[in-house]
Formats: sequence, structure tokens, C-alpha cells
Amino acid sequence: MSPTVPVLPASIDRFVGRARQVTEVDQALRRARLVNVIGPGGAGKTRLALEIARRRARRPSPVFLVDLSGVAEEQRVPAAFADALGVPGASSDAIPDVVRVLAGTSGLLVVDNCEHVIDAVAPALTALLEGCPKLRVLATSRQTLRMSGETVFPLGPLHQEEAVRLFVDRAQAVRPDALAGTEAAVEEICSRLEGLPLALELAAARVSVLSPPTILSRLEGRLDVLSGEGREGPPRHHSLRETIEWSVDLLSREERAGFTRLAVFPGSFSLEAAEATARVDLDTLDSLVTKSLVSTLAASEGQLRYRMLDTLRSYALERLRATGQEEELRERHLRFFVVRAEAAHDSGALGGSWSEVQALCEELDNLRLALAWSVDHDARAGLLLIGTTREGWFLRGQTEGRAWATRLRELHRDPDRSRALGLLAAGQLAAAHQDHSAARPLLLESIELAERLGEARVVGDACHRLGVSAMLSRDVDEAERSLARSVELFDELGLAQGVGRGRGILGVLRLNQGDLAGAREILTEALATLRDCRDPWGKGQVLMGLGLTAKSAGDVGPALDLLSQAVTSLAVAGDATILGVALVSLAALTVPEDPRRALRLAAAAVGCRERIGGRYPPATTGELEAVRRSAAEALGADVAEAEWDAGLALNPADSAALVAGQPARAEPGPLTARQLEVARLVADGLTNAQIARQLHLSERTVENHVFNSLGQLRLRNRVQLATWIAERA
Repeated sequence: MSPTVPVLPASIDRFVGRARQVTEVDQALRRARLVNVIGPGGAGKTRLALEIARRRARRPSPVFLVDLSGVAEEQRVPAAFADALGVPGASSDAIPDVVRVLAGTSGLLVVDNCEHVIDAVAPALTALLEGCPKLRVLATSRQTLRMSGETVFPLGPLHQEEAVRLFVDRAQAVRPDALAGTEAAVEEICSRLEGLPLALELAAARVSVLSPPTILSRLEGRLDVLSGEGREGPPRHHSLRETIEWSVDLLSREERAGFTRLAVFPGSFSLEAAEATARVDLDTLDSLVTKSLVSTLAASEGQLRYRMLDTLRSYALERLRATGQEEELRERHLRFFVVRAEAAHDSGALGGSWSEVQALCEELDNLRLALAWSVDHDARAGLLLIGTTREGWFLRGQTEGRAWATRLRELHRDPDRSRALGLLAAGQLAAAHQDHSAARPLLLESIELAERLGEARVVGDACHRLGVSAMLSRDVDEAERSLARSVELFDELGLAQGVGRGRGILGVLRLNQGDLAGAREILTEALATLRDCRDPWGKGQVLMGLGLTAKSAGDVGPALDLLSQAVTSLAVAGDATILGVALVSLAALTVPEDPRRALRLAAAAVGCRERIGGRYPPATTGELEAVRRSAAEALGADVAEAEWDAGLALNPADSAALVAGQPARAEPGPLTARQLEVARLVADGLTNAQIARQLHLSERTVENHVFNSLGQLRLRNRVQLATWIAERA
């Protein structure tokens, strides 16, 4: 008996996007006999599988379809296989009959919607694959089947360009004139909805009564906005809420509780944070990942991080608030990151070891959430948090970090360690804005309080920052006194990083006084101290000092070499502060021979600093303006303006490539223009909030662009994305 080849359901609308995934799944089916397309509800798994099936059916090749969406009980699965394939006598023992009928048949069996009856599907497919050697199976599910020989194909969100195409296609089918002049709103809608096809289709259907800007304004309540009465398909696809509820209802009690509690994290999170804050253990987290409710990313040093799609988090957050646990979890979230930041801070001089500072930079979304909670609930803990994470804010968000420190020190005035560290953060970030009249009293109060508390490390840190501020404000005596004390304290504490950085600033101070020989000697010693500290920022700072010394001595060749080394080291660190000073100095040396390159270097210094806040000292600003004037005179206004604009877009990695004489960056192909723009700012070291402000997007939209870019490029973290951009400079 030959099996009945069912007629595949006709497509009602066009298949949009997913060209790469169609090809990759088809190729996977050539290599493996069982391919399982997994992904969250609404990702388009069924649509993709049916598109592949239709294309295979045209070859011609027999294609069989078993749709399990309407099967409510596992014991009905064998009968569903038999019914779909036209095998008579369907019963709970029907699989052997199905195997006999399909035994000599080649072709593709599509088994759609497996997740709710997975314990019955797995043995059925095992029997079919063993008894039908020419058969290949394409399954769709929200989780893996955990079968031998299974090739899992995760289906993520649509690329932004594909998401826009899908939204436009569906919206114009509803109302052809609905999108005129609303391109920006459409792009933002697609990004907010994270490229999730079901969400996009539901949103597009709303153009019958709402304009795209109005839809966008209502997406905060996306679960209620995104519904469609009368929609084709199973009931769970009639609204985004029903789609998510379908997945959540399939979870165990412990998994549902874990899914709900993970809503406390606004962005990505570590396993350690999940265990301590949300009480979600590894097994539960693994299960949520397996069932496509949590995604994985990778952080520095190969560690995995996790993230929940925003649409899923919106639903989980609703559940969390309904349980009355949100306040308890937010409090635990704050406590976890306070402890985490304190440990990182105490791991080295001047705010922590470099690797710990970089790791904290991956937590800025969590730090913001914790700080916001602390403002209303525990200002002491918040001040301690901003104080112990000040180096991360210095690298990624000087203006934002200063605002947090200012607000929290006004709320917490008790003379304790939290206040001493908070004052230190406020002073350091004020100095980064060249607001030395504000920085000095903050740092002096920090020193006085830390001395009373016996906090020698904090005294050393604050003395260092006071010395830097005094040097920049040309108070030589206070600079020498404070820096010498910081070096002495760090030496007593055995903290080489603090000693090396302090000596580096003392060397620059000597340079400013015109003592070139003394500056060179001190800076050379500082560089030797820092070589074993794995501190690219400190090393870059000292190399810049040596380059400026050579420049002052008229040694142009050595100056160019040392300043170029400084830029390379500081770019590795993701710095935009000292790096900018080195870029301007290089530009000044370069402008006579190559005004175009000089102008780009100077503009890059401006662009890099603008993105993190803060200001350059007057000497750097003056040199920068001189470069710009000289280059404009040599090139003419129009050419100079074009070069300046090109330089403003460069990030630290781009700048380092330019300094190294590498060609101008090419446009990487796999990303859309907006994704590429966001990726470059990521490579520049900007946080999501900073990118959002610069591009006039929501912070969540920026996060979605980053998340989608990582998926499209098959990268695991922001560091890899930055490297990908840099490699294409």
C-alpha cells in the first residue's frame, strides 16, 4: 500500500525573507535525516517548514505533512500520523503500520508543532527513521527532541531589513496607502518587536485603524495591542499573548516560576546572577533555553550570558508583578550587583583589575536598573554601587555616571564607606568633564572620610584622581603632592597598577613643566611597571606621555611611533578619553604632510569623546582647533568638511586602523545600514543608552539591533561584534 501524499496547504500570502535559512535547512536535510527547527512562538517555524516542503514537492519529491497542532493528548499522536498519511485503522498502536507503509518510500516528512506532545513524537520518529531508511524528517518545535541523530536548527528573529519588508508587505495588503511618510516609525516598530514575524504581522494588521506612529506609541502594552481577531491559523496565533501563554503553559511549575523571576533582568545576565537573584538553577535555565524562552549569548573569556526576548520579558514581567514578588526580586538584584561590584573593585588598584572592569561593562543595563531602584529604596547601596563601578562609567558613560553619583550622594550623607566611594566617583567623573572646581572638594572630602575610616585603598584612589584634576587645572603643587602620596600608598599596598599609573601622570606633569629628560625617565619606569599588569589603558596612557615627550623634543619619528602604539593600546581598552588626546597629537604632527588624514584623526577624537560625554582639556582643544584650521586652509572648505564628517564616524578601533595606515573601512554586507551604524557605536564602546540618545532611538530598540546583529553574524557578544567591525576597517 502506498501512503497518501497530502496536499500541502496553499500559502495565503507571500513568503517574505528567510532566504538564507531556507537554503541552510535544505542543506542540513541533505546531510542529516532529522532536522528540528526550533524557536520561540511566533518565530515562523511552520511557515519556514512549509516553504521548504513546497519547494521540495516541485522537484518532484514526495512530501508528507503531519500537523500536530490540534492533537491535545500524547496517546493520539500515532493516530495523527496514520490519519495524515492515509493509513487505515488508526489507533494508539498505529506507528508500526505507518512504518510498513513508508518503508520503501523516499521523500520528506514534515512534522509540525511537536512541543506539547514531545514524549510521544520522539519514539514515533525513532521508529520511522529506523524502519524507513530513505525517509528524511523536518520537525518544528519550541524545544529540542533530544533524539539521537537530531540536527537542531535554531530560528531566530528576522533581520531588520527582512522585518521591515514583512511589515510593509502585510500592511500594504491591509491598506495600500497606510505607510506613506512613516518609514522611521516602521523601522522602529520592527526593531521594537525584535523581528518576531507573528508580532510584525499582528502589528501590520493594525494599520487598518492605526497609523504606524500610533502603533509605535502603543507598543509599551504590546501584548494587548498585538492581537488579531479572525486571524487564520491556530487560536494561539491570534495574539502575541496567546502565543506566549501556549509556551509557558507547557512548562513545569518550577520552569514557570523561573521564567517569571528572570523578568527582573532588563538585558543579558549571567548564570551566577540568575541563581543568586532569580533563584533559577542551571537545570531550569537549561530547560528554558532548550524550550526557546531564553536565548544564549557569550561574554568575555568564553562565559555564556542569557537574554529573554523583550516580548517574552513583557509577559513574564506581568506575571512577576501579579505574584507580588517584584519588590523582593529588585532588592535581591540590587544586593547581588553591589556584592559583585565590590568584589570586582577590590580585585586591583584604581577601581579593579582590568578584566573585572571590562566584565562590569557588560552589566551596564543591570547596573542602571539597580541604581534606579536604589534611588527610592536604598541610596547607601546605590552610592556604594556607583562608587565601585566608576571605572566602567568612565569608559562607557561619563555623563550618565556623573549624574547617578550626584543624585545618590545627595540622598545618602552618612559618613561611611559608601559615601567615600561615591564622592570619589563624583569627583573622578567631574574631572572628566574638566569641571575641576567641582571635582576638588568632592575628592578632598572623599580623602578625609576614607582616612577616618582607615580605607587606604580609597585614599590612594582619591589622591590619584585629585592629582590628575590638579594637573589639568595647572595646580602643580597639589598635583605633585597628591600623586606622590597615591604612589606611596599603592606601593605600600603592593598594587603595581596604581604605582605605574601614578608615575605615568607624574611623568606628564614633568613634561608640562618642560623637564623632558625627567619626564622621559619617569615615564619609562612607569611603562616597565605596567608591562606585567595587563592594563592596556594604563600602558596606553604612559605611551602617550612618552610620545608627547618626543614630540616636545622635536623627535617626530619616535613621537609618531609612540603615539601610534598608544592609540593601539587604548583602542584595545575601548578608551575614548586619553585616546583622543593621542589622536589630536598625531593629527598635529601629520597635518603638514597629509591634511586629509590629520583632519580625520582630529574628528575621530571629537566623535569618540562626544559619545561617552566629558571634555578634553584646553590644551587639547586648542591643538584640535589649530589642526582643523590648518587642514581647511590646505584642502578647501568643502573637502575639509567631508573629511571631518568621515572622521566623526570613526570609533577607537577605526581610529587605530587609520593610524596604522590601513584602508578606510568598507561597508560590511550582512548588516542593514541601521544595524551597521549601531554596531560601529558598539565597537566605539558606547552603551545602549548612549547609542539610543545619539541615534534618537529607544534603548530597547538599540538592544534589539545588537541582538539581531549578533544572530545574523553568528557572534556571541559585543566584544566579538566590535572585533568584526574592526577587522573590516
